Amino acid sequence: MKSRDKATKPWRKLLLVSACAAIPAACGDDGGRGTASAGPTSAPTGIASTTASESESDGTATDAPTGTDGTDGATSTTEAPTTTGAPAGCNTLTVDPPEATIIIDNGTHAPVQLNALCDGQPVTATWSADASYIASVDEKGLVEAGGQYGGQLVVEALHGNKTAEATVSVFLKVDLIPPEITEADKQILDGATQPDTAVLSYPYDGTVFPKGLQPAELMWHGSTPGDKYLVRYSGQFVDVKIYTLAEPPSRHTITKPLWVQISESSSGLPLYLDVHRMPAGQQAAYVLADDTWTIASEPLIGSVYYWANSLGRVLRINPGADAPEDFLLAGGQDGCSTCHSASADGTRLIIGGDINVSTWDLVNNTPVFSTANIGVPVRSWAMSAISPDGTVVIENGETNLPGPPGGQPGMWDATTGAKLMGTGIDDLVLNMPAFSSDGRKIAYVDHTTLSLMALDYDAVNRTAGNPVKLVDPGADPALNGIIFPSVTPDGRYVIYHRGAYPAMLDTRNGTSDMFLASIDEPGVEIRLRAGNGDDYPFYAGDRDRHWNYEPTFAPRSSGGYHWAVFTSRRTFGNKLEGNKDQVKQLWVVAIDENPQPGVDPSHPAFWLHGQDVNTLNMRGFWVHKNDDPGG
Repeated sequence: MKSRDKATKPWRKLLLVSACAAIPAACGDDGGRGTASAGPTSAPTGIASTTASESESDGTATDAPTGTDGTDGATSTTEAPTTTGAPAGCNTLTVDPPEATIIIDNGTHAPVQLNALCDGQPVTATWSADASYIASVDEKGLVEAGGQYGGQLVVEALHGNKTAEATVSVFLKVDLIPPEITEADKQILDGATQPDTAVLSYPYDGTVFPKGLQPAELMWHGSTPGDKYLVRYSGQFVDVKIYTLAEPPSRHTITKPLWVQISESSSGLPLYLDVHRMPAGQQAAYVLADDTWTIASEPLIGSVYYWANSLGRVLRINPGADAPEDFLLAGGQDGCSTCHSASADGTRLIIGGDINVSTWDLVNNTPVFSTANIGVPVRSWAMSAISPDGTVVIENGETNLPGPPGGQPGMWDATTGAKLMGTGIDDLVLNMPAFSSDGRKIAYVDHTTLSLMALDYDAVNRTAGNPVKLVDPGADPALNGIIFPSVTPDGRYVIYHRGAYPAMLDTRNGTSDMFLASIDEPGVEIRLRAGNGDDYPFYAGDRDRHWNYEPTFAPRSSGGYHWAVFTSRRTFGNKLEGNKDQVKQLWVVAIDENPQPGVDPSHPAFWLHGQDVNTLNMRGFWVHKNDDPGG
């Protein structure tokens, strides 16, 4: 168990705020105000809100921007009577109190009254607030929490051409207590300090989760029948305590609405997970988990197209969905559609399997073209590259791959199969080619030297040039193979997996791990230790190491992270615990959008919710949604 100092948790400080401090106007003073430093900066999906300021206000007036209504884009409420121009004798406008806190305690909360003062004297003002999904302000300066989310908002007062701001922090507190948990049980569970012998096996400590997903299912090992638990999610603006039972194999999942409240209240901030266990028949509780996650400030975008090996078909899953879509079966194709790739705009799927289709229209869910029509085997386009707009194909030259792919040089028209001429690479064979989603780069492995390379790509003229070597394969026989490169949406980095060549070309034969190389600084390579789990204390130990393959970046970054889906043969909590030949699932890793020199930018991965745990799943391609081409 880590030695995180619980006394420093923001929720502990906020919960010590008295009712008087939480409602300054009602108590007649402004002491004990909340001191939260940051908060959610974007509204929940589908809720309109202006952008929140991330800096605290000191209550000092600023002149309203010339030619605006003085609200600086904030959502205005009904105007109260106010003067125009600079009021005579009004030098400084302030809001009292400049900081305030509202605590939503299991649905109950009281409003906060703000007052506008000119040189210390009360005046009427026009009030407005950002982040209206957290709280709103009326025409008299009364701030009322929405009741669903914690967070921070800036409230502005306008008097004449003077403006002043106050910061209001809203804290969400929820307690869920089933009848099986007595008050004595609660006290014992709340007071746990000693480490447990039971171990949380999923999710991982340090994971970065995007908003918009289904809640992660907690899984742990070492429990006994009849154990009682406290599962606690807490952060700067939220504290949710769930008392529960969880019979072995022990798992716990909160409801989606509650997870939305928690994740939105923790947007862009750390979220702490604490799990305490009181073993059956004992009057003592132990700390089973004491972990820290981060909730990114934005959701994932797009769809992931992956091969369900057990079915033999490519399926589509949207992050946050409960199940994949068997779209090819719906389109009349039930044969083997393996070795696929997909265009970043979500319009085209390239299939290199055994069905008589090479190019598939994802928007209309219909076949477009088959290489068999021009006398070329359908496997020729296996694991090829498809341009972001779905018009250009580059065949894969790595003929040691299963299939094998065609390995012909140059570029090809994705609709007709005609070879394009004057492309700059008419006679160049590229191993494992991949277009960047912005259409400016092509990453590939040199057919002869096996070095990782990059080309500039001109999408208008459909030409490529200026080859640059990024990374050599190296002399380590366990890592001398580079395969499945994918470029970040900004075209600055390439992710790929390394292993022993040529065994690592097939996920059945060799171990592999993920690395990141810089396009801007050739020769710079970072092992993604956190994403791989190189040093993570897996419950399964070394069984879960070095089974990481086929990473592919999402076509757009979000929340300050690049997101990559990859194939892994690691175990999945207490749900999938077989050997490496029995487990193959899709996982997602967050990578810092702006990596720092010498620092691993990756974070522990999470399992992609919605895929079928009963199928072997692999080779995820992340693109914009087919019903929203280009995003």
